[in-house]
Amino acid sequence: MTRDLIRAGLLWLALTVVGEYLVVSVDLYPAAMSDKGEEIDHAFTVLMAMAVPVFSLVVAVVVYTILAHRVHGLPEQDGPPQMGRGTLPVAWLAITSGLTALVIVYPGLTSLGPVVGVEDDADLTVEVTGVQWTWLVSYPDEGVENVRELVLPVDREVKFEITSLDVLHSFWVPAFFMKIDAVPGRTTSFSLAPTEEGEYESNPMLRVQCTELCGLSHSRMQVPVRVVSEEEFASWVSEHGEDDPQASPDGVLTLDIAAKDLLFDVETLEAPAGEVFNIRLDNQDEGVLHNVSVYSDESADEVLFQGDIFAGLDAVTYKLPALDAQTYFFRCDVHPATMTGSLVVE
Repeated sequence: MTRDLIRAGLLWLALTVVGEYLVVSVDLYPAAMSDKGEEIDHAFTVLMAMAVPVFSLVVAVVVYTILAHRVHGLPEQDGPPQMGRGTLPVAWLAITSGLTALVIVYPGLTSLGPVVGVEDDADLTVEVTGVQWTWLVSYPDEGVENVRELVLPVDREVKFEITSLDVLHSFWVPAFFMKIDAVPGRTTSFSLAPTEEGEYESNPMLRVQCTELCGLSHSRMQVPVRVVSEEEFASWVSEHGEDDPQASPDGVLTLDIAAKDLLFDVETLEAPAGEVFNIRLDNQDEGVLHNVSVYSDESADEVLFQGDIFAGLDAVTYKLPALDAQTYFFRCDVHPATMTGSLVVE
């Protein structure tokens, strides 16, 4: 029995050393790009380090028992009963109970406050609204409303106010390590400070993704995130503020399209190549959000124009830039599965 304990103990020690080395040397998670994300990343690392000795002990005992006391063929009788008494079971109970109590305090209670605490006096307030199937981002103090990207200044404390217009959604930015439900009729909130500049095009973790199954286009319910310098953020705000409406001037071709019962009334629009033109969207679905956006193709990877989302009953005229001769793809970003069409420019 003593020999078995020594051998199993040595195996446990070897597995523990290897496991702890992997914990401190292998980065299992994407880089945290927010102060709250760094706190969460640290908590996960501590929990992994605490779990390794317990897990490796179970593995060591099971593996050693299989290798040293395996029986060939069917056993003739049951093995001797194990009563669970003595020094080892008591020590196991005491050590694991102590680890449990430690985890509750650290990193549990010590990390919980900094992560879930909301900074009411944040430098910036961002309102995010979930709607099947996109996110509408507004900056109330800057006069920017219902844009389809999240742009944040680096190293600035940001307070997020999250809600939903229809069903339960969940707001998640993987690079920030933060997630919170978007609940209809209720505003949930959290705050954080982005710590690194970056954009979705070079880092897919910088996106707002819905993580609550919400219908047909749930997996496509995402918008890009950009973390920029304070100067670039100020420039972006000036471009998207209230003084930059999308309504078009007269004197150019206007293409009419209507939204009714979550469908467009036309499947093809035609416009002249090399000339600016208008698209007038008549939203006939009362209280339902629609828009028109133009993409290079059906993959919707390259956006050429993204119209403001608005609720019916109402109509909006968009000014589109001059496009080269080609067939493009247009859709409603809120209902990308049912409201699509082709824009033929020639």
